[in-house]
Amino acid sequence: MLSALKQYVFSGVSRHYKDETNRRIMVVNLFAAVGMSITFLLGCRAFFAAEYPLSTTLFTASVVFAISQQLQVRVATPRARTASITLLILCLMVLTLLLLITGGKDNTGPLWIYLVPPVTMFFAGFIRGLFSLIAFTIVSAIVMFGFDEAILVTQYTYAFKTRLLYSFMTVSFLSAFYEYSRQKSYDTALYLSEQFERQAKHDHLTQLLNRRGAQQCLEREYARIVRNNSKFSIAIADIDRFKSINDTLGHEQGDEVLVQISKVFTTRLRTQDILARWGGEEFMFIFNDTDEAGAVEALEQIRETLNQAPLNINGHEFHVTSSFGLSEVTPDIDISFAIRCADKALYHAKDNGRDQVCAISTLNSPPLSEQRTSF
Repeated sequence: MLSALKQYVFSGVSRHYKDETNRRIMVVNLFAAVGMSITFLLGCRAFFAAEYPLSTTLFTASVVFAISQQLQVRVATPRARTASITLLILCLMVLTLLLLITGGKDNTGPLWIYLVPPVTMFFAGFIRGLFSLIAFTIVSAIVMFGFDEAILVTQYTYAFKTRLLYSFMTVSFLSAFYEYSRQKSYDTALYLSEQFERQAKHDHLTQLLNRRGAQQCLEREYARIVRNNSKFSIAIADIDRFKSINDTLGHEQGDEVLVQISKVFTTRLRTQDILARWGGEEFMFIFNDTDEAGAVEALEQIRETLNQAPLNINGHEFHVTSSFGLSEVTPDIDISFAIRCADKALYHAKDNGRDQVCAISTLNSPPLSEQRTSF
């Protein structure tokens, strides 16, 4: 029983949705279940009491609640979720208006009106909820005070109607204020969360992805090529003689060199390619949907651009070169192995003159298990 209830409550929830979206889906499921159950039971009671128009209305409402819940679960699109919420709110408002008109049991029907503001605000949000409540208030006022009360099946005192309307407007105001505050708090928390997430995945100096962010991109891209049986290429770039740059200019200016080099690298990338700061003076390139030959061509253009673009540090121009190690990734080559291959190719490039692109496929050298030495 508990398992079935849990499955019902979480139906339509997805880890790909935002927390706010999943929360609304769960509340819609619960509200639809409660609304469906209550209207069905009340419809049965009205049916056995020979109140057939009322029972028909309640049974119809029960079906509408069920349809609204299934709509967001089975269609599972933003538009379907909006339609589901709209259907729930309209159903609740229509039922409430019918209770206002008929009076319900012993004229207690109008008490259900206080359900409308919190439910509408929660499901529709502040802006749409506010306009919906204004429209509902106007319609309710017309029902109670318009046309010389010709619409009403029952009778209320003038004092009761005015106090009902005033108290409803008060609850609506408080619900709107609460929803506005809640949305502001949620938006602030979401913004801070996104900022922290960005800081965790990006290098504070160059604003590129850091090693963690690059690893996530590699895993995502590898999962994609496994599904599509395709390939991509990765390259590790290392700034030549960077230690001497730091010793000559100082670490602060060395950081500025890294920033300017990252900008040079970025200008030569396609929109689908990814550049990350792999660590220290090393950068990683991820060439999506690109084989080794295409990556070599792209890296040669990047290398030449760097050679022809002197860096301006404190008003002085410096020419900096970089070495590149490249490896192709296929479904048969896992990421860690490809990184070791790219690292090995980079070592070979630096050990054989620097300022060059070296692909792992061009090497015939000791096993990959050898430890990389420092430069």
